[in-house]
Amino acid sequence: MNKKHHLSPRWWVTGVCLLLLLLLLLPSAAALAPAGSAGLHDPPAPSVQSAGTEPTGMASPMAATKVQPTPVPARQNRTALLQTLEKTAAERPKAMVPASWFIIIFVILFIGLGTILYLLLRRGAGPVLMQKKVATESPGSATVIDASSAPEPALVKHTGSQGPAVQFPPSLEKRFLNPEFVGEGGLARVFRARNAKTGMTVAVKVPTRFDEITGTHFSRDIIFWQGLEHQNIIRIYSSNILPVPYIEMEYAPSSLAHTALPLPEEKAVVMILAIARGLSYAHGKGIVHRDIKPENILLTVEGVPKITDWGLGKAIGDTRQSSMIGFSPAYAAPEQIAPHRYGKPGPATDIYQLGMLLNEMLTGTPVFTGEGLHDLNVAILDETPVLPSWCGRHEDELRRIILKCLSKRPEDRYRSVADLIQDLESIRSDS
Repeated sequence: MNKKHHLSPRWWVTGVCLLLLLLLLLPSAAALAPAGSAGLHDPPAPSVQSAGTEPTGMASPMAATKVQPTPVPARQNRTALLQTLEKTAAERPKAMVPASWFIIIFVILFIGLGTILYLLLRRGAGPVLMQKKVATESPGSATVIDASSAPEPALVKHTGSQGPAVQFPPSLEKRFLNPEFVGEGGLARVFRARNAKTGMTVAVKVPTRFDEITGTHFSRDIIFWQGLEHQNIIRIYSSNILPVPYIEMEYAPSSLAHTALPLPEEKAVVMILAIARGLSYAHGKGIVHRDIKPENILLTVEGVPKITDWGLGKAIGDTRQSSMIGFSPAYAAPEQIAPHRYGKPGPATDIYQLGMLLNEMLTGTPVFTGEGLHDLNVAILDETPVLPSWCGRHEDELRRIILKCLSKRPEDRYRSVADLIQDLESIRSDS
């Protein structure tokens, strides 16, 4: 397939700078041209030879043949010509170029060359800057996605009672009334609004930018999410890519990320069971989530946990290379960081992240920590998990379940979420 190459905006800026430089140089060159070529095209002054041989009166033919003009040396001819040219040039009006023009040209040239150098350095340092940005983020819940920024369209600001002024697409204002910002992730913003037709309070998810990566994320959300109907999965009401990409979904006022942790042991088991049932249902439909974390577990008013954001999901058995690479650093499974070492992410990835989630609900802290992304990745790949004690009634059984979920090799974990649910239900029945 032939790829179309488009000029980056930075090269348009470079071209404009060079064009301005050329336009400024042309008037100065035109002003200098008359002064430099003032006497080059003038007719030559009469030579000494022609002036000395010009007859002053009638002479006999005999006298004309006898008198020979004295030849003038070539050196004297050149001297006379130079003197004539200098005199002619001196008599002509001189075109003076203001010194300020040279200063302006020098400044423009300096700025143009500096701009080109900056753009070239920025182009080469882009991936490095992206890695530094990821490394300096607090390793936790932020989903890291290989994405490049793109300009946002003109949006209208709305101020919610619980958040700052944010932007909502004006083309959706007739469809969704009173939008109020409630949260933002790596690629999308979520607004609470009222559906103009049904009057129901809904959540509207819109992209923070409009580029290929964001489009892929929304497409995955729609494809993998729309067919999932389960009490522990947020329901999609409608979605479209026009007039702008959006997803209208069930509204839940809170999330596990905004819940005070740790939780009582019994409540944590009930909650992880509900989340596991939602994932088991999705696996039965051939879909894996691959980004289970507190931010993606929403809570209804009654406290029912519901899984959201399937943008990093993938169909089970799909062997195609994914064009989107993403994971949340503190919740990443080893195979997400080093697939060449542990294999490709799949259903076992969700099981690993369920273990991470259960540990955090019981202890209030993530399993692995590090000063930066590199240290965190090394810990996930090589360190043996050490779980702090929470002094619960079923601590030994739950510790064994968590450590099995967190096995480095996917094949050492539970064979399925259903097997994990069976062990969790046995603990709940003893409570």
